[in-house]
Amino acid sequence: MNLKQGSMNRDAFPMTALKSPRACGGLTAVGAGLLGLGFGFAAAAAGPARLDLAPLQSLITNGQPAQALQQLAAALERDPENARLLYNHAVAAYAAERYDEALLSLDRAETLGNAALVRRVKFQQGNTEYRVGLAARKANLEETIARWRDAIRHYADVLKESDDAETAANFDFVRQQLLRLLLDEAAKNLAEALKPALTLGQKLEQLRNGFEKFQQAKELVPESQEAQQGEQNARDQLANALAKEGTRKSLTTRMVNPGRFEAPIPRLDYKEIEEGVAMLEDAQQLKPEAQDIAAMMEQAKDRLADALTQHAQNLIQMEPNMPWPKERLAVLRMAKEKAQEALDKRPQHERAQQTLDEANRRLAKLMEELADHLAQQAEVSNLEQETQQLTQALDFYQQSQELQPENKNIPPKAQRTQQKLEQALDKLADKLMQDQGDKESMEAKAARLEGAEQALNQLQGLNPSEQTGKKADQVGQQLEGLRGELAQKASQEGKSQPQPGPGQQQLAQQMQNAGVPMDAPPKVNTPGAKGQYQSSAMNKGQDY
Repeated sequence: MNLKQGSMNRDAFPMTALKSPRACGGLTAVGAGLLGLGFGFAAAAAGPARLDLAPLQSLITNGQPAQALQQLAAALERDPENARLLYNHAVAAYAAERYDEALLSLDRAETLGNAALVRRVKFQQGNTEYRVGLAARKANLEETIARWRDAIRHYADVLKESDDAETAANFDFVRQQLLRLLLDEAAKNLAEALKPALTLGQKLEQLRNGFEKFQQAKELVPESQEAQQGEQNARDQLANALAKEGTRKSLTTRMVNPGRFEAPIPRLDYKEIEEGVAMLEDAQQLKPEAQDIAAMMEQAKDRLADALTQHAQNLIQMEPNMPWPKERLAVLRMAKEKAQEALDKRPQHERAQQTLDEANRRLAKLMEELADHLAQQAEVSNLEQETQQLTQALDFYQQSQELQPENKNIPPKAQRTQQKLEQALDKLADKLMQDQGDKESMEAKAARLEGAEQALNQLQGLNPSEQTGKKADQVGQQLEGLRGELAQKASQEGKSQPQPGPGQQQLAQQMQNAGVPMDAPPKVNTPGAKGQYQSSAMNKGQDY
């Protein structure tokens, strides 16, 4: 293969009559001829060792590429790793307008070929991607845009290593085609947004699509005045529409009934206000210099903080009337969460801070009461229940202390509870380590030792000691050997390893679940986490 710096040697590699530049939509087809293979196929039972390319080139030139493609496909079956043959197969597939086949062969040729061939491959990948995009234009505009971007990328890769004039011409041609497409579609989106029959959501979607396409056009050809002006115009229209709708949402007075997992009281639709704030935040992101939008956003945040704080206060008021501790904890947790959300929006919101302090105070008091009750219950419970109750009590004392660090009564209670828990865990571990004799099955023994191991691990976490560590090592070694025996037994019997019985499962599960609090922490609120904007109106349908 003989290449000149910057362009293909046309004498060595004749052009095909695939399409004239005009018929190709402006693409130059230089270099699309078949390449000399340079080496023979692997020896076959019959047939020539080489493929005569001249007749195949003639078939392509004379408008019969399908016949050439058939012969090249057969040759590929005999020599599938031949990079030049793959390239030639792609040329024939391109001429036959079988672009998917062409791209597959070009991809493989790119992997297997040398640097000089890869430059030719990338040139033809650009041509083929342009053709695929052109064919998809009526049915799938987004595919056209993606394909033409790929075409530009392939041409650009060639131009990094070569100043080939034909590649540069095709690069400029496809880039201008894509620019025109983006500008025209963006203008259509903005015009569509003006139609009075559209819903607000539809209008915002049209404005967003128009803005994004103007953005893409500006990134593609930064010097385009039309792209610059269009992007600014679309940005202003989109920001103004978001600000208008965001303000309307933030002023809602609608009361909503509680959802399935919410407290059973009507509330102001703060989620509607929250969406309004998000839309105003997006509007300010688009137009950071707009003082009127900034003022509207601050007012909306105040209203959102007020609504969240009021909801939190309602929850606090209903807490004493809840019949069960779990429900009281859940209500206070929710009140704390809503007050914190209000402070996230308005850090200096005095009423929200007072509400948060009250929620923390009540939570701390309730957790202390629950811990006291569990500690008392543990005194009359069996060993297994005692460890679980003391674990939960200690957890509640610790949470209460975190919420109200100034409460001096909690640390002594927590210390006493931990000491009792350490003693109970030590006793439980010793009990579970005792051999039950021959009547105990291997499965039951494994479950018993697992419970002992969990108790020892928990004890070591509370108060590390050499003695506890030795016990844990001893149990671990016994368990390892027992599990090996169980696996061997199951393999011999052709069965899966048996599971512990219900009684032993319950024992192990008690230890595994020890320490699980009666309430769950609130979910973290992360608005805008699924996109680059804050509002669902801007993130809807986007693939980030």
